[in-house]
Amino acid sequence: MKAAAFKKQNEMAIIDAPKPSAGAGEVVLKVHNCGICGSDLHACQFGFGMPSGSIMGHEFCGEIAEIGAGVRGYEIGQRVCALPFVMCGECDRCKRGMEIHCHNLKGLGLGQLPGAYAEFVACSAKSLFRLPDNVTSRDGALVEPLSVGLHAVKRASIESGDTVLVMGAGPIGLATLTWAKAKGATVVVSELADGRGELARKLGADVVVNPKTTPPVDKIRELTGRSPELIFECIGVKGTLDQAMSMIAPRGQIVVVGVCMEPDQISPIQGIMKETSVDFVLGYDPADFDETINALTSGKIRPQPMVTDIISVDQVPEMFEALRRPGNRAKVMVEFPH
Repeated sequence: MKAAAFKKQNEMAIIDAPKPSAGAGEVVLKVHNCGICGSDLHACQFGFGMPSGSIMGHEFCGEIAEIGAGVRGYEIGQRVCALPFVMCGECDRCKRGMEIHCHNLKGLGLGQLPGAYAEFVACSAKSLFRLPDNVTSRDGALVEPLSVGLHAVKRASIESGDTVLVMGAGPIGLATLTWAKAKGATVVVSELADGRGELARKLGADVVVNPKTTPPVDKIRELTGRSPELIFECIGVKGTLDQAMSMIAPRGQIVVVGVCMEPDQISPIQGIMKETSVDFVLGYDPADFDETINALTSGKIRPQPMVTDIISVDQVPEMFEALRRPGNRAKVMVEFPH
């Protein structure tokens, strides 16, 4: 089968790989769609110890093509999405609802298990989530990044009518915006790229500001009469957390969703003087997938504007190269014939 795999740092390649078989407790999916994630770009850039030839891709949806021994409740042809990891379900963390921190976790698409930039992917039946007929396969591949945004919003106690600041309108910033709006908040988005700012508007942002021309803290003060009390930092580059700390109101909360891959500096005295709460989030819980699918099914969230590009698997290497440069793209979706 055709697949896109990590070749070496900063380089992806198209390979011919064996089609996977479903082991005990597994299914094989015929992949319909798989999104390109910022984590994929980081992994390709930094390597993360991935062996050459590792098939990447972890934001996926597909139909069941093969069912392994011991799997019950699923049928050939059913459309599903899946958690991109295998958890043991037995350790103390799994039993506490912290599956993404499972002591025996095996990740899919980042070197441990083959991912879904491929015509077929094997995954644990325990990781599957059925998709209703009215949820498209493209939306099914958005469940994973949308669940990241939901997980971040759930770490903050948003109440209807609150005003929040989302820093960055990349895919995760847009997912966070989507859920903040769904929870009833007024959302100000800070974004440098005009194209991404327009996507934020389409997804319901009440105000979009370019921080080069309009300090977002000034816009929040104009709207509410005070500094922001809740900021989602969704940029993940050096200096943005410190910027958030400079803007936050006393006893405010910063939720860090963006992934900064280098050492950074903050001024602790800012946090001390304001008694700032800073929460870092990672991924999601299985319950976040359920809530996301339910919201897509009911139409509570309509994330389709997030998808700016649909490409074939053959285009993955050149798209990885293009995404290394900042621009107006948001979610790029790899689509397979189905």
